[in-house]
Amino acid sequence: MGILVVVGLLGVLLTALSAGISQLKVEEAVRGAARELARGESREIADSVARRIAGDGIALTVDVEGSRANVTARLPVSGPLAAAGGLVAQASASVRLETAP
Repeated sequence: MGILVVVGLLGVLLTALSAGISQLKVEEAVRGAARELARGESREIADSVARRIAGDGIALTVDVEGSRANVTARLPVSGPLAAAGGLVAQASASVRLETAP
């Protein structure tokens, strides 16, 4: 009985660690994508930057409204407990687009 508790606790701790790492990745990916958009780069470049940082599993949404861009990303947390619970790391960023002088 005690070993099952230890295994369960270990699973929860590893899932929490994986969720934390995924959250850091998705936040950095959103910042990178938003930075590229602010510099005037295309959505494809922004998507490429996000995928390079967080991996191919990231889902990036870009909305451009006037002189602002909003970037939202979702990344499923890896691991059996995370998948069973449907854990998803998500982040968003909003930037003002640069205009040529």
